[in-house]
Amino acid sequence: MAAMASRAQALPLITEEDGKYVVCDEAIELLEALPAPLAVVSIAGLWRTGKSYLLNHLSGANCEGKGGGFTVGATVNACTKGLWLWGEPVKLEDGLTVVFIDTEGLGSTSRTQTEDSQIFSLALLLSSLFVWNSRGVIDGNALEDFALVVNLTKHIHVRSNAASKAVAAADAKGTERRKSYVAGSAGGSGGGAAGGPGHELDELSAHFPGFMWVVRDFTLRLEDGGRKINDRQYLENALKPQQSFTSEAASRNQIRTLLSSFFRERDCCTLVRPAEDEDTLRNLSNVPLRQLRPEFQTGLADLKSKVYAQTRAKAVNGRALSGAMLGTLASTYAEALNSGGVPTISTAWDRVLQSQAAEAVEKALKRYDESAASELKLPDPAVLGARLAPRPDDDDGGDETLKAILDAGALPLENADVRASHETRVAAAEAEYAKAVWTDESQRTSETSRDQLAKLDEALGGRLARLLDVNAQCSTLRCGRAADAACARFEATLKSKLATAGGGKESYADVLSARLAKLDTDADAAAARAAFGSDLAARKAWLEAFPAACGALQDAYAKDARGPSAGDVYADAVAPRILNAALGWATTLGVEHRAVQKLARAACARAEEARQQAAGRLAASTSAADRERQALERAAEQADTDARARIASLEALVAARRVELERHEAGQKRLEDAFQYASELLDRQTDLARELGDDARGGLARIRNRVEEVVADAGAMAAAEADAAWDAHDLGFERDELAEFAPLRLPALKERIAEDEKELELMHEHAALTIEHAKVKKMLLADKDHELQEYEYQWGVAKANVAASEGELMVVDEEVAVLRGLVLQMHKHLVDASRSGRFPADVARSLPRDQKALLEQLLDGR
Repeated sequence: MAAMASRAQALPLITEEDGKYVVCDEAIELLEALPAPLAVVSIAGLWRTGKSYLLNHLSGANCEGKGGGFTVGATVNACTKGLWLWGEPVKLEDGLTVVFIDTEGLGSTSRTQTEDSQIFSLALLLSSLFVWNSRGVIDGNALEDFALVVNLTKHIHVRSNAASKAVAAADAKGTERRKSYVAGSAGGSGGGAAGGPGHELDELSAHFPGFMWVVRDFTLRLEDGGRKINDRQYLENALKPQQSFTSEAASRNQIRTLLSSFFRERDCCTLVRPAEDEDTLRNLSNVPLRQLRPEFQTGLADLKSKVYAQTRAKAVNGRALSGAMLGTLASTYAEALNSGGVPTISTAWDRVLQSQAAEAVEKALKRYDESAASELKLPDPAVLGARLAPRPDDDDGGDETLKAILDAGALPLENADVRASHETRVAAAEAEYAKAVWTDESQRTSETSRDQLAKLDEALGGRLARLLDVNAQCSTLRCGRAADAACARFEATLKSKLATAGGGKESYADVLSARLAKLDTDADAAAARAAFGSDLAARKAWLEAFPAACGALQDAYAKDARGPSAGDVYADAVAPRILNAALGWATTLGVEHRAVQKLARAACARAEEARQQAAGRLAASTSAADRERQALERAAEQADTDARARIASLEALVAARRVELERHEAGQKRLEDAFQYASELLDRQTDLARELGDDARGGLARIRNRVEEVVADAGAMAAAEADAAWDAHDLGFERDELAEFAPLRLPALKERIAEDEKELELMHEHAALTIEHAKVKKMLLADKDHELQEYEYQWGVAKANVAASEGELMVVDEEVAVLRGLVLQMHKHLVDASRSGRFPADVARSLPRDQKALLEQLLDGR
């Protein structure tokens, strides 16, 4: 369990002011914040019996004697007036929220029995667990304190016509037992109510809360016939009818029967006296619980456990209530009492459903508005509520609102898309309404539900109309912007084709007329004609660009325009500007026609004058061509002679260099082969001499070592075997060598070893000579290698000379190509200057035979 964050104080729920019951706004505000499911624990009982103190401990408002919670007094005056609500609800682990209501004490001298019945009825109707607080024991007097239950059918109705239906539908089969107990009070005021039909009692019991009877200052032992019983059994035994025929017993039996009938779920809890000291009892709210009697602490803990274990969600017709619904019930019951009527459960429930349906409609509309504003990027959801905000174009800020909607980018859309998204949001809104209002199928057909659903549909229809209106205005504004931008680009494109279209305030037709009038009188007629000719070219370019510009205009508009107003804006804004552009161009056609005629005549005159001038220039160019031809012939002849001589010398030089290069390459090849052979031979001789020296040194070392070992052994054996023969095997020789060394004695063997050492020294000398010989051969090879490098250097120089010669040859070829081009140009010039279109015959005859052949060869190779 955990206390929810709220107001840690007692709040008046229903109070009496000037004879009227008033539901306090602060308590209603607290209840409206509490969701379903909600449980309500209320406590009632005679005044000054400690109800508030007990409820403080149940709610956790004052468990440490700090004086908080509901007001507790020690005087003879009542502390609680009306119904009070503890402002700190308790949240259970299963999600159930529990609120606690304290009621004004019954039976006070300042209240009438009717007012007590009304307070009692309100507590019952608002509770899901009703706690009755009494002192002592459950006996006849305690039951008489509970006599208010007799008149419950007078002060609470299930439906408005309950009495007439109860009389008409009396059930004879199920009332015999009840009649035997209530017959004694048939003449009293309560006898008529108690003698009513049984089914009304059943209906009331279905709406009544669970019942908990708390017996304070209990001193008896819980035993029945010497057998221990619990608190619940004690209550059930007390509610059993007593066999008696007195009116007092009948009245008490009536209370027992009604209690059993009204409260099907009931329990009991007994508490001992909390303290024996009277001062402690008078100041009980400020005494910590741990300082009270342990039995009282244990009993209070058991009571708290029972209360929270038996607490159920407050429900009407099987539906769990929220805090807001509970507040509506309280207001409806208070209004019924203020009007002199009786709290009617069905009427109050209809009021709750109506209020809930209206609230659900508002929430559904709010969700629709928020969803539409989010999806369509509206600056404020109030734009869709016709009553909340005027049309965007009806107020001073309407244009700004419309521009903000358009700049957001979501609108405009096609009307079909607007309706489709509207249907999606309508489905979500109706689903939320159904979830909040309909808990079973019967509520779908109720008149209240139908009315509120009709209001919801009407409001959603108005929002669709409003949305279509806003969409149309956004479409008109967007299409207008698109039309202005596309037409501006269209007109700029056409204007760029008219580079000399005036630029001032005059029309292009006026400019053409002025130019036409000045065409014959203007001193600078050529400049005027040139300007007019460029205007004609621009007008032609304009005409050629007009279809493409119209297509680009339509494409640009179709790309940017959107929404239902696209066609209307195109017809009203785009099409007239296209027609105006075409009309302006057609207006100048007449003027241009006259201008073209004048320009044509002027062009003919200029062409004849140009022909005569061309004839004079032709004669002059013919003479200049003859002089140029003679100079070119001389230059070509000299260039040809020089080129031939240079080419011949270069070809001879190249051939000589190539022969020399081949000779150097062959020599280099022979030197490389000889050097390779000498290197291989020297390596083999060096390796052989090294191997012989290594073998000799190894053999000599082995002989020397073995001889030293034998000499050492012989000195040790000289006394015994001085003349004995040496065992050659001891010298380390193999078996096949023993024959050679067997007859030898020590002196002979030493001589043989000395000879072998001399032979070894000779072999060393031979090896040294061989190495010296190899070094000499390496030096000779190094000289040959140096000589080979010299040949390679000379070969590289020869290659460079050949490359230079080839470069010079390429230069000569380029010069020859230039000369060839000059000759061809001269030939072309002479051919062009000749009237017959051929090479002039007089020039051809004047050339020598070899020059003429060379010229023909060059011309053929062109």
